[in-house]
Amino acid sequence: MNLTLIRYFMAVAETGSFTRGAERANVTQPTLSAGIRRLEDSLGVTLFERGRTAQLTPAGARFMPRARLLLQEWTAARRELRQARPSRQRLRLGYSPGLPPQRLAALLGGFAAAHPDVALETLEAPAATLSRRLDTGRIEAAIQPLEAEREDNLLVLFRQRYLLAVPPRHPLAHRNTARVADLQDLPFVIRPQAEIMPAAEKLFAAQNVRPRIVGRAESDAGLLGLVEAGLGVAILPHWLDGGGIATLSLPELREVHRIGLVWRNGEDAAVAQLRSFAAGHDWDAATRQPVIGH
Repeated sequence: MNLTLIRYFMAVAETGSFTRGAERANVTQPTLSAGIRRLEDSLGVTLFERGRTAQLTPAGARFMPRARLLLQEWTAARRELRQARPSRQRLRLGYSPGLPPQRLAALLGGFAAAHPDVALETLEAPAATLSRRLDTGRIEAAIQPLEAEREDNLLVLFRQRYLLAVPPRHPLAHRNTARVADLQDLPFVIRPQAEIMPAAEKLFAAQNVRPRIVGRAESDAGLLGLVEAGLGVAILPHWLDGGGIATLSLPELREVHRIGLVWRNGEDAAVAQLRSFAAGHDWDAATRQPVIGH
């Protein structure tokens, strides 16, 4: 049964006119008249006596309470189903540059698939920006390097070490380790906002070593490309170890960053779901593959 035709019938029955019925139904009179005829053909009866006014036939009078009931039941069913439909929780999640993109994508995609009731919104921004947004309630959680003094409302996800990346034909490429002194006057490429830069600069200054900075990039993947192209050496996270470079440890650079999930006080259900999901995420599954995008 077409409920639109039922509405046409009720509009005519209650106004006593095809003209006023069309106005109530917000359609043209020919459209309404054609709809009434289709309804009559479907029921096998005549519902109205056509004249100066639209009078219900006996069959139309018997049909009217059932038509009203049909519309009422439909309205009630829609209301009930809409009220029963679970509302999606919004989770605004920030993450800092320099995270393993493939594993981060796997985390976000896996969480979205496992929790379709959560509307996930993401933002990539420096850790300082994410911390401010957490404090002001503009995001509910963030994945970022953890502040040394912070011990609450956090879940450590992995520990990020750093390696010296050099082109494959570089004089240092055959070695397993390097000293900071080896970097004196070497062409060096950097990501100025990288979390490791303050510790590296402090170490260079302490040993009076001055690498020759020849390039800057906005992402660690950009640094990787510059190293692969032979433009210089770089300090990169341990997971960003592609086949087109050689990596060496820098024992004097002992800096290890804890990367973790942090959230606001008053944790909500969506954050709890993310925390549980992230706790089981394998961050090391693809750490030795070159990646693009960060």
